[in-house]
Amino acid sequence: MLSAPPIQFAVREGAHIAFQVAGTGPPDLVFVAGSMATSLAWEDPVTARAFRRLASFSRLITYDQRGTGYSDRFDTSAEPAFEELVDDLDAVMTRAETHDPVLFGSHNGGAVAAAYAAGHPLRQLVLCNTWARLEWAEDFPIGFNDVILDRLEKRYQSEWGEGRIYNEFAPRKSGPPPGDAELASTSQNQLVTIFRINRRYDVRAVLPNVETPTLVLHMAENMNVPAAHGRFVADAIPGARLVLLPGSDHLFLRNHAAAVIDEVEEFVTGRHTPFTDRVRMTMLFTDIVNSTPLAVSVGDENWSALIEEHNDRVRQQVAAHGGQDLKSTGDGFLVAFEDAPAAVRCAFGAMAAVADLGLELRAGVHSGDVALMDKADLSGIAVHVAQRLCAGAEGGQVLASKTVVDECADSGITFDERGEVSLKGLPDPWEVFAARVEMPLDM
Repeated sequence: MLSAPPIQFAVREGAHIAFQVAGTGPPDLVFVAGSMATSLAWEDPVTARAFRRLASFSRLITYDQRGTGYSDRFDTSAEPAFEELVDDLDAVMTRAETHDPVLFGSHNGGAVAAAYAAGHPLRQLVLCNTWARLEWAEDFPIGFNDVILDRLEKRYQSEWGEGRIYNEFAPRKSGPPPGDAELASTSQNQLVTIFRINRRYDVRAVLPNVETPTLVLHMAENMNVPAAHGRFVADAIPGARLVLLPGSDHLFLRNHAAAVIDEVEEFVTGRHTPFTDRVRMTMLFTDIVNSTPLAVSVGDENWSALIEEHNDRVRQQVAAHGGQDLKSTGDGFLVAFEDAPAAVRCAFGAMAAVADLGLELRAGVHSGDVALMDKADLSGIAVHVAQRLCAGAEGGQVLASKTVVDECADSGITFDERGEVSLKGLPDPWEVFAARVEMPLDM
């Protein structure tokens, strides 16, 4: 697994712009993310996986736009110009010593990348979910009127940090709470400054000057920046190819990354290769005990409502403990964690959360290497071990492997030996332990 690369800095007129380099290439691929802090994306298992995929076929350069992440902030006493963002990109590319680069711009980073491409030779240009201009004009009827833009600016001033805005751009099924992610990315005043730049720039005049081979991608159901903006950009750049992809997320890295990166890889390299990312994780399987007879006894309608409430409560526990909800099995979940104690605590938290519903859960936990494939499929013995442990557990019990016991040392979690057990379909007996949590749960 490729870990988060170290932070480096490009300095332009005294301002420090944070960037990271991963992979070896060729080619050099510079991801111009706009107002998303890519340094934080590297710390999120879901978005980091997308970056690892890009780095598997390129030397990937990601950077925090000024005002976000580890980069310096804007002076809010004077509104900065859009051209400063283009100059910051140039500083990062110079400091990273890029050669014959590909630019991959998204959000306002698409306009930054296009403006740069209009004046510099590049290998290729990729634009995703971007726009040439936001404001409505008589000659630009797809733009947003002032009422909508004023309302959005006020929301940034008052609601940023609560999580709702981030979730509108890219709903989070797992990972850190979206409010925390918002505030870690940037502050309210910096976000408003960035938005005012975005609101006022207009790169329509420079798009016809882009001579670089260009691919324009846009999510077809994008409600934040409708697909008409992608069509406009593609029509304005000579020879650009437009691909509309299914999906609604504006920040595509969380939920639509595989489809987008498939297109990018084929455009950049001429091929699409299956991507396997082996990573050590702790896998948690949960299951409702005696779910079939219980479903029969309460009836289909009541069972559906009960399962829905069960799913909501378990997902709350998964989010609270930093897990990644990978799959619902109908009456249980497969969840991935980077931290073994968090997986065990999540299992007990889920059990407590659904107890008043009359539901009893069992769980299995195992740490090991898993292969993350295209479309976020998982494979590997670690998945099967956790599933078999769950199947062998009693109601209210969390069974764990020896690797989990070792990784939970000094965590306050204790384990009772259950001896060696044969797990169906797996070679050799496995040492099995029953977990006990004797410290307060993070509910």
